[in-house]
Amino acid sequence: MVNPFKPLVRIGSYRSVPFGLLGMAMTALPFPFALIPAVLIPGDVTLRLLYGVLAMGLLVALAGLPGPMRKVGVWFANQMLGTRIAQPPPHAKVAWAERRRSAAWLVVHTGLSWVLFGIGGFLMIGFVFALVWAGGGGSPIEFFGERVTVEPGTAGLWTLPIALLTLVAIAYVLAGFTKLFQYSAVALLGPSAAERVAAAEVRANHFAQRNRLARELHDSIGHTLTTSTIQAAAAAELVDSEPQLVRRALGTIEESSRMALEDLDHVLGLLREDNSSREPERRLVEAATLAERARSGGAVIDYELTGPAAELPATLSREAYRIVQEGLTNALRHAHPGPVTVRVAVLADALRIEIVNPLKETVAASGRGGNGLPGLTERVEALRGELVAGPAVDGEPLWRLVTTIPLRSRS
Repeated sequence: MVNPFKPLVRIGSYRSVPFGLLGMAMTALPFPFALIPAVLIPGDVTLRLLYGVLAMGLLVALAGLPGPMRKVGVWFANQMLGTRIAQPPPHAKVAWAERRRSAAWLVVHTGLSWVLFGIGGFLMIGFVFALVWAGGGGSPIEFFGERVTVEPGTAGLWTLPIALLTLVAIAYVLAGFTKLFQYSAVALLGPSAAERVAAAEVRANHFAQRNRLARELHDSIGHTLTTSTIQAAAAAELVDSEPQLVRRALGTIEESSRMALEDLDHVLGLLREDNSSREPERRLVEAATLAERARSGGAVIDYELTGPAAELPATLSREAYRIVQEGLTNALRHAHPGPVTVRVAVLADALRIEIVNPLKETVAASGRGGNGLPGLTERVEALRGELVAGPAVDGEPLWRLVTTIPLRSRS
């Protein structure tokens, strides 16, 4: 059951009092200037009062147009009303649409403040009257120049409930104006539809960046760890019989680790929002080193690159390198011991990458590959290409991954 008196016992319901006082105080500076049209323009008292109110509203609106006023308004609303309005970006340019909303908020703030204390003052006078009349009446009270006297027979203790109801009414008025201040602050100072869309785009870009960093770590560090593990295992078996091969394997592990550290430094630089961090430039023509490092660890790699790979756009060449890296990593990680075939062809209208490796029996039975396929799929789809991966159709225990990326935008 809803308790109608619950808002009256919450201290937050009376935030409108200091906030209303702030609104009234803000009209002190433009007040003398608002009197000018009220004095100079002829008319009766009501018309002059209307001119003064309109002039005051115009001056307050003009004061709300500067860009910093919105940030100031948001800060005061959050601090004094308990709202949670997001502050505009520190160095963002405030559009005129937002300036007009800030001006409207300042007018609403000051206008509601005067209305609040007008209603509250009227109810407070009623409360004082009720207390005076509770004493038996007969004492005259001057009210706006008029002397009001209550006959003794009509006054007494019955006015105490009236005084109590007046206090309750004042409390409800203050609580109601607190809600009005809060709602109007959120509506006029909160982010607009355009700002919400911009913020959503920033969040989407942030998540996309995080996913890209995760993919970069998975591809580069994962490949290095896989090849290093294979090379270390091979070196351990050959340490006594083939020391030359062991030294070469250790050199390859050192080189791979150094390149992985460069990639890791790049990713950490992005996480630190370090603008000086630059992404290591890996091109498709360098993918042959991936095969060489895998061969030094004992893997049998048949690698072939055909076509003008050096003429590919930098972005496509870099992504193609990562695709070869991840595909080769998956092949080495999940393949049955045997030769891995890598064919990269730069054709007239497309880039084609094919990686074939023998399957383990468990993978062949399930028909599923490794965990790197989602990352590969994201890369290929971002380039508007196609990726097909699965067991070979001829029934042999082989896993075949084929990627086709167009060299020109599709119409």
